[in-house]
Amino acid sequence: MLLTIINLSACDDQKKRNGQVVARINGEEITAPQLAAELRYASRLQDDSAAPPQALREQAVEALVDRQLLLDEALRNKIDRDPALIQIIERFKTQAIVQAYLESKAGNPEQPGKVEIDSYFQAHPELFSHRKMFEVEQLVIADQDFSSALKAMMDTSKSLDQVAAWLRQHGIGHVQRRYSYSSADLPAGVGNRLQTLGRNRLFVMKDGERDLLCALTELRDSPVTADAAAPQIERYLMNKKMQEIAVAEITRLRSAAKLEYIEKPVEKPASGTDGKGLPAPAVSPGRQQTVSRKGVEMSGATAGINNQ
Repeated sequence: MLLTIINLSACDDQKKRNGQVVARINGEEITAPQLAAELRYASRLQDDSAAPPQALREQAVEALVDRQLLLDEALRNKIDRDPALIQIIERFKTQAIVQAYLESKAGNPEQPGKVEIDSYFQAHPELFSHRKMFEVEQLVIADQDFSSALKAMMDTSKSLDQVAAWLRQHGIGHVQRRYSYSSADLPAGVGNRLQTLGRNRLFVMKDGERDLLCALTELRDSPVTADAAAPQIERYLMNKKMQEIAVAEITRLRSAAKLEYIEKPVEKPASGTDGKGLPAPAVSPGRQQTVSRKGVEMSGATAGINNQ
């Protein structure tokens, strides 16, 4: 969506007056500067096993062609006149300008050295050298459906199948699934408590407005070597520096600004963390985005575990 919007907002005659043409679609030209920009963006998203440069170039050209075809069709259907889309374009435009400003303030920050990367690796064994994988069977229910009767039933159940049968009997909607967590995915302390709990014991995890009725089915070691972790750690440390620059700059600007709230916010997020045009908060290397970070916690209601 962002790439389409950027392309849309830059769609004027000026953008193609200079530069070598690499492709034409229905008379519309794609130039070498556009391709270079696409490759720069793609390089930020590459994993550690990047494809050869020629393959990346070919993929980028095809991506530009596909996007231009979609853009032309969208313009033909006057999608660009949708007020909601115009607001989205303005938001991403603001984000891009703010990001460019913060990068200008950062200049050319020094890349983390080997000592700094190794120090982070050694300080977080749960993310790397001692990482564990937990295979968990789950029944997902709405938070309001977790009652004292269900809690008591889980305390005496021997398996999650018994719990599922009880839910069906009482007409409680649920989804059954299997999920894999690494010790890096879980809040501090929860992984250790899962290891203590052992296999096939029932427990509850809170995930926002959902309750996850769980049974640990498998636990195994899944270490990450220092060499494999180094690129992740380097990216994390660089992102963390950018976030610190953002917070410092916002603090400076707020102190000099005349700020007046017409309607006072109920709860103001910490500067640099609300995502409104700021760099995304740095996520620790080794942590995956597949797990909701909206307060996953373990409940002691069913397994003798104290609440967080």
